[in-house]
Amino acid sequence: MRGAVLLGSRNITGDATGDILKRIDERCTKEGLTFGIHNHYFKQKFAYESPEDVLRGLAGLSKTMGAALDIGHIASCGYDTVDAVRKLARHLKMVHLKDVQASGGEVNVLLGKGIARIPQVMQELKKVNYSGLVAIEYEHEGPVEEDVRIEVEYARKLL
Repeated sequence: MRGAVLLGSRNITGDATGDILKRIDERCTKEGLTFGIHNHYFKQKFAYESPEDVLRGLAGLSKTMGAALDIGHIASCGYDTVDAVRKLARHLKMVHLKDVQASGGEVNVLLGKGIARIPQVMQELKKVNYSGLVAIEYEHEGPVEEDVRIEVEYARKLL
């Protein structure tokens, strides 16, 4: 947390579980930071795959704690991305805008070319009046400069 404060960050993300979440809540509150539980897709069961998993993790914690919603991971886990935005709206601290090729996989594709329903996700974020950070996330081996340019251009058209 000291690093986040030194860097001027306002939000930290992670995937802590259990009692450590309470300690993170207390420390982040004391430091004036927020924490977003980051959902993930892994081939084995992970603590935070669905919106409901994240909501269970947040139960009993302060408003300091919220969700860092990774759209691509929600889609990889087989959940509806728009529904995830709707369910987590009041808890959103950050959104990772990422598209994936298929449920049950980890192959990233350009925004709008996969199953994550990116235009509808952006519409839902507007509908719920989300005003936080939306970070484009793209994982790909090799040169990505042109892909990043395309991703940013695509995302800007959805604003």
